[in-house]
Amino acid sequence: MWEYCIIFQDNISSEYFKNQIFNTIKKNNGIVTSLENQNEFRVLIAVPIIERFKIHNYIREKIAETILLFYKKEYILSKLDFDITKTIDMQIFLKALIVFDSDIDKEIILERLKFDSNLIINSFINFRLSFLKRKWNELVSLANDNEMYLLSKDTFLELIKFLISNLEYRYCTVNIFSKKDCYFLCNKEGEGIEDFLIDKNIVYDDSNLLISLVALNPERIIFHCNNNIKDKLIKTLYDLFSHRVQISK
Repeated sequence: MWEYCIIFQDNISSEYFKNQIFNTIKKNNGIVTSLENQNEFRVLIAVPIIERFKIHNYIREKIAETILLFYKKEYILSKLDFDITKTIDMQIFLKALIVFDSDIDKEIILERLKFDSNLIINSFINFRLSFLKRKWNELVSLANDNEMYLLSKDTFLELIKFLISNLEYRYCTVNIFSKKDCYFLCNKEGEGIEDFLIDKNIVYDDSNLLISLVALNPERIIFHCNNNIKDKLIKTLYDLFSHRVQISK
């Protein structure tokens, strides 16, 4: 067996990482467990030697995604001069900041993510991702410099629209199927979307739908809805994504 030990400084990100890899490691005849030791949260992985290289690349992908989901968000929140978590508009703006260049960020992380069997996440971020942190800081500085526009209703929507319009498309098409109490997000082939930037492809409220769409940032949004669709939601979709939205009744 080949063994890996990934060390986190907090339980939330370590549990997320463990849950993300658990089924795949198990399917490849491996073992995943975790333990806490002196305020360090360790995820321990053992896989058959024959599966080592395939699993190593898979683990690297999931480490990069965990860093973007937790550490990029934490870094942005720690550097902002204002509270960005209170309203749904601010949460959408925060998601747009996290998504900004996320696929490029992931490639940068993967280029620098070299380890044999053990990895301390915080040390890797502090020493190997200093360039990436400077890049994130430029993004935060831009937000801080425009704080007055964020706090004004008249200009806030325009700023969010501008930021979304400058995000790279991450999907060609996202289909949204509306049911009585939820929305189901599918790709152009009709398959449920699985993406590390969204919690799940079944969404139960308008706010999380908007946040998920900002994360996926598709070139086309096709909304398959019944006659009960809310006018306010449609207006917001058009406000944020304009010509990309198509309503199919």
